[in-house]
Amino acid sequence: MKKIFKPLIIIVIIVIAVFAFLHYRKTKNKPEWRTDSPSTGTIREVVTATGSLNPNVSVNVGTEVSGTIQKIYVDFNSIVRKGQLLAKLDTEILETNLEATKSDVAKSKVSMEDAKLDLDLLKDLVKKNMAASYDLQKAQFKYDQAVLTLSNSRISMQRAEKNLQNASIKSPIDGVIVSRSIDEGQTVASSFNSPTLFIIANNLEQMQITANVDEADIGKVQVKMPVEFSVDAYPDQAFNGNVKQIRLNPSTDSNVVSYAVIIDAHNPDKILLPGMTANVTIVIQEKEGVLRIPESAGRFKPSKEVWTLFGLKWDDKLLENKFKRNGRGMGQNQAHGAQTPAAPEAATAVAKSGRPNLPDSIKTRRPAMGDSAKFAMRKGGNRGEPATMERGQRRGQGQGQSSSYTPRAGVSKRGSRKRMVQVWILKNGVPSPKMVQVGLSDGAFVEVLEGIAEGDVMVTGVIYKNLKQAGNAASPMSSGPGMGRRF
Repeated sequence: MKKIFKPLIIIVIIVIAVFAFLHYRKTKNKPEWRTDSPSTGTIREVVTATGSLNPNVSVNVGTEVSGTIQKIYVDFNSIVRKGQLLAKLDTEILETNLEATKSDVAKSKVSMEDAKLDLDLLKDLVKKNMAASYDLQKAQFKYDQAVLTLSNSRISMQRAEKNLQNASIKSPIDGVIVSRSIDEGQTVASSFNSPTLFIIANNLEQMQITANVDEADIGKVQVKMPVEFSVDAYPDQAFNGNVKQIRLNPSTDSNVVSYAVIIDAHNPDKILLPGMTANVTIVIQEKEGVLRIPESAGRFKPSKEVWTLFGLKWDDKLLENKFKRNGRGMGQNQAHGAQTPAAPEAATAVAKSGRPNLPDSIKTRRPAMGDSAKFAMRKGGNRGEPATMERGQRRGQGQGQSSSYTPRAGVSKRGSRKRMVQVWILKNGVPSPKMVQVGLSDGAFVEVLEGIAEGDVMVTGVIYKNLKQAGNAASPMSSGPGMGRRF
């Protein structure tokens, strides 16, 4: 008997060990729910952009005359006052030209006086009938011409004096020398485009940022909105400003349209320098101490494959619950994708046929749809989900934010728009759907208005233990862009 029991005991131990190993392996490879809970914090809706820092007033100082730079009186970063001498050109040729014009003026004056004597003489002779009137007219013409010549000579002398004055280059404003592009002995030539010798900034304590804002975000920006920005030179320091101006002239680069937004930037310590690149954050809205949930909670969508991995029983009615109202006051915003509890049959009909069961009063006003429009409505969502809700969830994709929470441009002028999203609450290891009314979103969190408590545990995704599980859970029917189930 002992010889019989001993092998049986060994076989039982081996079987128990095999079952224990398989159970351990199954438990080890079983995926886990990625969960999160509502929290209280700050939500800000912002618009980000980049721009460059520049002085409020920047003047290019040039020269109106040509010549050689004889002397430079200022250098980079020099503080200058209006009318202060900055540089001086060689004036030898200009002084010679002035003397020549003075000589021309004197010569023209003598010629005019000579013509005046001849004119007076002929007038006396004509009165005595001793000269012809023809000679008198010629003398008058000669005198008028001499007067005009004298006037032109005086104008040329004034021009020469002005050129001599322009040889002394002076500051047009109070400020600081930002740039100097000349040296002593350098020759400058004046033409239709005056060469730039100096660049003077009016006041470096008050700068401005020219930020390029995308056309998708420009509708949210308003004058006097608060702005936060940083520069690479001081990555740990935050600077503040305000929106000063929104310019109407668009700029297009690679088919991307943007608008210039001018931002006032205070620089009392003068550590911000012209030309620095600023990373701008325009604060559209901000709410503090609000109940919020992560956006990933609203993006989670279940599937039969995921339910199978967790050993749960799948029911198609789980998706139908998405269109039913949960909690008091959840059906106030039907236009945003929520249904009233008075129409569960309509929700079921939508899920099965892909077409909403509209009232007769709406059917009479609804225009006839072509085949393409009907097809677009039928393929609006997964498992019979209405096309209207799918479009609402996709609104705002491509702007770096969740498709479920992106507010429409311009909504911030009237406050955040209320809308409905579906989250999955984990109870006893089983997720159940629940509709939540949300408001302001900052791309990472969304404000909760109604429908969830702070202690609830939400499913935000699935943690897979191996890639094979993730591949099996992905549905080939929903792997297209914008339609896939994200965990």
